[in-house]
Amino acid sequence: MRNLCLVSLLIAILLPESVRGEFSFEEYKDRLPWIWESPTKAPVPAVANKEWPADEIDTFILAALEESAMAPAPPASDRHWFRRANFAITGLPPSAGATEEFLSNDSKDRRKNAVLALLASPHYGERWARHWMDLVRYAESRGHESDFGIANAWRYRDYLVRAFNDDVPYNDFVAEHLAGDLLASPRLDPETKANESILGTGWPFLGEEVHSPVDIRQDECDRTDNKIDVLSKTFLGLTVACARCHDHMFDAIYQKDYYALSGFVASSSYRQVRYESIEVNKTQARKLEALRAKMATETLKNFAREAAPHFAELSKKPTFRIPGPLTIKPEVGQKVRVVADYTRPGITPWIADGPSFGNGVSAEGSLILGSSPDEPGLRIAGYGAARRDPFWNELKITDSANDSGSFNSHSRSGKMIRTPAFELKTGRLHYLIRGNAFVYAGVGQHIMITGPLHGRLIQRPKIDGDQPRWVSHDLSRYAGLRTHIEFGAEGGSPLEVLMVVEADKPPAVEQKQLNLTRLDLSAAWKDLADGMVEKENLHAARWIVEQPKLTASQIAPSYLKELDAIRKGVKWESGLAVAWLDGNGVNEYNMDRGDPAKPLEPATRGLPRAFGLSLIDTKTSGRLELARQVTSPKNPLTARVMVNRIWHQLFGLGLVRTVDNFGWLGERPSHPELLDYLATEFVETHQWSIKSFLTRLLLTKAYGQSSTSADPSFDQRDPNNVLLHRMPVRRLEAEAIRDSVLAVSGRLEAKIGGKPIPTYLDEFVVGRGRPGGGPLDGGGRRSLYTSVRRNFLPTLMLAFDFPAPFSTKGKRDITNVPAQSLALMNDKLIYEQAKIWAQKVLKEMPSATPEERLNQMFENAFTRRAGRHEIAILMESLPGLMELHGGNPNSEGLWQDLCHSLFSMNDFIYLP
Repeated sequence: MRNLCLVSLLIAILLPESVRGEFSFEEYKDRLPWIWESPTKAPVPAVANKEWPADEIDTFILAALEESAMAPAPPASDRHWFRRANFAITGLPPSAGATEEFLSNDSKDRRKNAVLALLASPHYGERWARHWMDLVRYAESRGHESDFGIANAWRYRDYLVRAFNDDVPYNDFVAEHLAGDLLASPRLDPETKANESILGTGWPFLGEEVHSPVDIRQDECDRTDNKIDVLSKTFLGLTVACARCHDHMFDAIYQKDYYALSGFVASSSYRQVRYESIEVNKTQARKLEALRAKMATETLKNFAREAAPHFAELSKKPTFRIPGPLTIKPEVGQKVRVVADYTRPGITPWIADGPSFGNGVSAEGSLILGSSPDEPGLRIAGYGAARRDPFWNELKITDSANDSGSFNSHSRSGKMIRTPAFELKTGRLHYLIRGNAFVYAGVGQHIMITGPLHGRLIQRPKIDGDQPRWVSHDLSRYAGLRTHIEFGAEGGSPLEVLMVVEADKPPAVEQKQLNLTRLDLSAAWKDLADGMVEKENLHAARWIVEQPKLTASQIAPSYLKELDAIRKGVKWESGLAVAWLDGNGVNEYNMDRGDPAKPLEPATRGLPRAFGLSLIDTKTSGRLELARQVTSPKNPLTARVMVNRIWHQLFGLGLVRTVDNFGWLGERPSHPELLDYLATEFVETHQWSIKSFLTRLLLTKAYGQSSTSADPSFDQRDPNNVLLHRMPVRRLEAEAIRDSVLAVSGRLEAKIGGKPIPTYLDEFVVGRGRPGGGPLDGGGRRSLYTSVRRNFLPTLMLAFDFPAPFSTKGKRDITNVPAQSLALMNDKLIYEQAKIWAQKVLKEMPSATPEERLNQMFENAFTRRAGRHEIAILMESLPGLMELHGGNPNSEGLWQDLCHSLFSMNDFIYLP
């Protein structure tokens, strides 16, 4: 982002004022009015050649061609179309059998049926998940110096595969990314009841993280900048991050718009969510709360009935001295800032991950019912607190990793509460707690805690005994910065959190002794017998139930039975995934020239003002409201940007070539009316269904064109194929090339999902944080499942323009350099797979002639038969190869060389 700011500064200095001008919101908005206005369906144009269009989409393409006195290319052969469609949908070559079945089908709907069959393949989700992963800069490590891992990042990848395969409507898909943790009715796995929607919120945390940053606030702003860059480009096609240091140089985006979006990021925090159990356990937690509320009165009455003989003996004394309430008493003149107060409900917003602390503050006087026969059947809370419920002690984590660095030895997942975010004044915090705690101060939302600088953000206090005590946490070096405090229990120990204050020293905690008469005790006893304790009798009643002779009362059998039924319904084990946790609403400061050391006024959260939508000033993050605005059918960019991305993936170029930038520095649409027609059709006709929309595009005459122009002069008149007078010849992406090698050799494993396979690293790949390498062929898995470590990306795929995962990359680079030919000739994987393919050919065709084998190899590799000249050339090479390999025409080495030569041909990596 610093580079972007530098570029903007250079533009401001070097461009003449007549070009750059001063920021003028209305002028900038007026010169690109269409991107701020909802798309409307343009009328379908008239064309002379009425026979060619198969769809209104074709009519728009043809109209532009006819206006330029051009014509579309002739249709591609069925073989070419079928190969093209297979790669477009699944990223894999068609098998020889699938090709033969398609070609032998005489149905007029065979192309449509082929498309529907391919879309029904689970490999469709793999292909289109990878497209989306480019947008959210997917990686499984945090880069920087030591490339620490991002725990369980792969679950976001698998979520994408399932979402595309399930054809989740795009508006719902976007809502899951922005607020999947806040949806009233999240999307659940029909069998496991795992929360799918919440997994969509993992994308913000797939970026880089710096461990031990010198300036933790600057680091927070840099990470937020990356999130804003990804969010605005991916969903809206806008470069909002260019307004970090000043109003946008070219678009109608204020600097305060950038910070308005930043507030959504600042209002939510990182977590590893128990996504498989969260919804089931929410239901069970509500049942548990309802059961305890129902049993409270009955339990008090049972207690009074069973303990009556002992109470009669106890109450013979005339006076009693018992513990009273806890009071916080600052010294005279002492300034104490209460950051969070859990001693009474409704004071501090309740922010929790999981059910372990219940659904809110356990108030003073609340009844605490045991969860098993081993616990006291009844206690009355003498003070309010956030209390960990021992009922949930058996929660377990399965098939998941802990966070890197200082978090590695402890998991807060599903058993944590956190305070609202607040700004540190002095930084001298004190926590009033009882029990063993894992405390994390989320200063600047810094989570990559390792190294020498920020270890103090974590504490592990142990407060034994019956009374809470203060624990001090010196964060004075972070004074002036924003933080929140997270509390999680260590192991199965109890934990009560009462208060978080900021003061030079903790205030005194006193517990007065109360003098009660026999009448006071009788009044409390009467309350117990009536099943409800009045406030004035609270501490007397608490003292009564804690007397040794009276606590022997057992829990009611009916309560234990219902409790056991709830326990059986709990999902105790769950995997973890990266996700957002909603916090309190935070409006980020505008910053003078983007400098976090120079904050100005806060910016109310919301989308850029040019959209004309209301700002979002909610008590919580406001991400749900943001999601509603982004996914509204009236939003001018959401549908346009997505249909343009889909068009780009199918046709090799978008209607807007700059797929991530619809602004002034981006390109204008080649077919603006078609873009709006597609956007409105996507929403209205296709109901945001990507599969339905893909089916329509794949069956157009435009997609079915040959890559050879109808007239050679068209290539001079339309050299960049802007008018789509033919289908472009396209090189396969890095993953499709590698996957094709595995598919053709027969080594490809069809398994969907799972943990990443470590990247194969040869002896030349070195560096700090170098991970253990994996198998050369990645276990036969698709490239999607190869581990994406920022500092150790797979070398073969880098040669074919695999993108570095640092920001949104909707349009991959496509280079043609000698290193690619060298990679196909010399890479160990290609050499190994050529050998495996040769073994397969010899095994399956032991008695075939060389010509028959070569034809079958061409069919498998290129979806076509070999040409006569190709057969002639290869047959001419056989004598030399035979001599090289011992004179045996069935030599494995000979056929390995032939297989290797086919892998190196342009036909293998290019689609006609």
